[in-house]
Amino acid sequence: MAGRTGRRPGAVSAPYQVGDVVRGPEALSSADYATPATYEGEVVQVGSGWNGVDADNAYLWVRLSDRTERRLAIRHCALVPLAERSA
Repeated sequence: MAGRTGRRPGAVSAPYQVGDVVRGPEALSSADYATPATYEGEVVQVGSGWNGVDADNAYLWVRLSDRTERRLAIRHCALVPLAERSA
C-alpha cells in the first residue's frame, strides 16, 4: 500500500518533480521514426500515473509557454537554470 506521499514501497524517485522547468526531446512511440523535437516547459506530471506503464520508456508531461502540453523522454531531459529559461 502506498504511503501518504503516494509512493510505493521500494519505488525509485524520479529525477524531476512537478514545477521543475526542463528541456528535452519529445517522447515518440517506437513506431514513429521522426526526429523528436526539443521542448522546454514546466513539469506537470511525472510518468503516466499508472504503476509500471512507463517503466521502460519513462516520460514527463510538460506545459509549454503556449499552454499546450508535450510528453518528453525523461532520460534525455535536463533542468533549465533560471538564467537560461525561455520567456
